[in-house]
Amino acid sequence: MASKFFAIDANTLISSYRKYYSFDFAPAFWDQLIEKGGSRIILVDKIRDEIYRNEDLLSEWLKANETSFMVKTSEDNKVIECYSKIITAVNQNEKYKASAKSAFASDPDSWLCAHALAYKYVVVTEETYDPNRRNKVKIP
Repeated sequence: MASKFFAIDANTLISSYRKYYSFDFAPAFWDQLIEKGGSRIILVDKIRDEIYRNEDLLSEWLKANETSFMVKTSEDNKVIECYSKIITAVNQNEKYKASAKSAFASDPDSWLCAHALAYKYVVVTEETYDPNRRNKVKIP
């Protein structure tokens, strides 16, 4: 059986840091994340940049440990092709408002989904799909 790779959403790391596993309370969580998962965790460049914009302890930790993860660029033809498919599907979906479609196109989550589609990564996120939501495209 082939190893699974996990594309991690920014909200997973941010929530872990802010709500559950602060660095001073649970440093072992962060050590284990690298030790046990680092070689199978995909860090999409756009997700990384989203975390870096916060300029907090999490962004400092990620900068110091970025090389422990598999950092993937969105300047990949296969990813760009999948991004285009996703955006086309979202734009054709009459359920969402135009503002939600536009926001999703520029959101790092759309690129996370494109990477996952292109390379069959498992997406790790805290988002939950709401079939009735029209004002925001969530990760399915």
